[in-house]
Amino acid sequence: MAQATAKIAASAVPKNTAREKWQNATVTRQDLKKQLLTMCARPSFCMYCYESRGTDVDHFTPIIHDPLQTFDWDNHILACGFCNQQAKKETFPLDAAGHPLLLDPSVADFADHMTMASTGEFIDLTPQGRETIDVLGLNARSELVDARHRSWRGVLRVFREAATAQRPLDADDVEDLRFLPVVDAFHHFAHDIRTGRLAAKAVEPALARYALQSLPAIQAIFPRCNL
Repeated sequence: MAQATAKIAASAVPKNTAREKWQNATVTRQDLKKQLLTMCARPSFCMYCYESRGTDVDHFTPIIHDPLQTFDWDNHILACGFCNQQAKKETFPLDAAGHPLLLDPSVADFADHMTMASTGEFIDLTPQGRETIDVLGLNARSELVDARHRSWRGVLRVFREAATAQRPLDADDVEDLRFLPVVDAFHHFAHDIRTGRLAAKAVEPALARYALQSLPAIQAIFPRCNL
């Protein structure tokens, strides 16, 4: 990939050369996709919306904005066809200082920038969260909102059953949480526990207390939640 980058840098029109080399790099694209498939929150799922199947290798910084990052490993994101080809495309908003406003899912924790309402819609917490929601159409796709709503209800059901039985989360609970329609629904729920946002989402006090008491166990079971 370094050789391809060097040729792009030496080109008279880098963005055109970058596009051509990327289109012709079939084996490289296939290898990148295989590696990215194992790195998502749930293998083979889109790193942007977490619901649809990851089918494309997206350039986080689009080729038109920085051709030299075309073959940069850190610039590759596994995305579904909608997020890559219809929503994001070449959109790449920047702030006044030139920093990306779109969140990089390989680096940023979306739960630090947006929170999931019980309806399944995302509510922005930061300018980056707002731009990411808008650019990717995370609230504009009814199927996504519905899947997140069902997942949120699934998380509540798991915790409610455990709280009612006055028992810790068990292996069956963990399996249920791992295979929600939208895997990051639980991640957002865990962040709501830590930040005290559950009450604002009409979660009953007893369930919120149980969830808070379960936080150390959640961190042990799901260390990648980065709580």
